[in-house]
Amino acid sequence: MKIHLSCGFALALLGTLALEASAQTSCSGFYAICQQRCVESGLRPDCPICKEHLRTCRMTGCVTEGRRWGGKTLCNLKKS
Repeated sequence: MKIHLSCGFALALLGTLALEASAQTSCSGFYAICQQRCVESGLRPDCPICKEHLRTCRMTGCVTEGRRWGGKTLCNLKKS
């Protein structure tokens, strides 16, 4: 039972890391991460802040994460 639980946790972590990696290369990747974070935080899956981040990212190529996730600014993202 513990092995199955550990494997499930490891797979979930790998999935999150894969999404994080794609978020660092494109605006749409960051948008997917933002939506996932909203769902995990108990917010609506269509968080308005994610749409605002996407709009800003597509104009500037940069996005700033929320304070809850470190508040770092990611730049040179593909505007797709």
